[in-house]
Amino acid sequence: MAFLRIILAIGVLVLAQSSSVFAQSGIKPVPELNRVVWVWLENVSLSQMQNEPYVRSLQKIYPSARLTSYSRVSEVTQGNTFALLTGSDQGVPDNNLTRLFVPTLVDLLEAKNIPWKVYAEDFPGACYLNASVGNYQRYRVPFLSIAKVQSDRFQCMKILNYANLADDVKTGNVPQFSFVTPNAINSGALGSSSLADTALKKVIAPILTNADWASTTTFIITSVNMDAARADQGFMMIFGNGVADGAYSIPTAYNHYSLLRTLEDGLSLGNLNQADSKASPILGFWK
Repeated sequence: MAFLRIILAIGVLVLAQSSSVFAQSGIKPVPELNRVVWVWLENVSLSQMQNEPYVRSLQKIYPSARLTSYSRVSEVTQGNTFALLTGSDQGVPDNNLTRLFVPTLVDLLEAKNIPWKVYAEDFPGACYLNASVGNYQRYRVPFLSIAKVQSDRFQCMKILNYANLADDVKTGNVPQFSFVTPNAINSGALGSSSLADTALKKVIAPILTNADWASTTTFIITSVNMDAARADQGFMMIFGNGVADGAYSIPTAYNHYSLLRTLEDGLSLGNLNQADSKASPILGFWK
């Protein structure tokens, strides 16, 4: 019992010291996130997106933070998507189909009984694993690379087409954690920042029309990969619930592992003991 009391006392001391550090620095830790809608764009830059009309309107109306030094961790797009899902780029050399037998964000969500869904534009359904069809590209849906998901039809049923997002918004069935990926054209991968801006409006605007959801949802917009030849930063923005009033420009250097850590902290998920466990969460603008 004496040993247990010592351990508990150490734990309390560590928590107190952590709180003191945050208090002294004025930086608040990641708050509890009630609902997360995470949209993945691709190859759109900060300078492009911050001047698009819908993004500008969001920044004017809602508390928001733009990250001006947010970077990728792999030259391969799929490596970056895996980094956001597993805490490692898994060393993949290309965007070809891969089976992941490692712990992932899905395992953390399932362990906490947090409902999740994936909404992919032009997704054919039925755990479709072919590389592409029309403007749909499988590599943009890394959840389909998880071996458990590939082999479990109930897990596959959580990966849906965009049309299901519109239905879920209307019926109030948007889950606590949603991952949304436009197709190759509308994400910016093969299209323009203007098309990406229109895609964001299509996803986000219907959710914001519900006052309760608007006040309880944290929106995260990530540009998964940037062409190495571009000098500009990829677009990264967080707005909505939990963000302090104002429009913040965060110059601190963060990357995909930082974002995964932020989600883990905000949803009290624990971590995957990969690069996410060593990364700092994204801070400097939370309530």
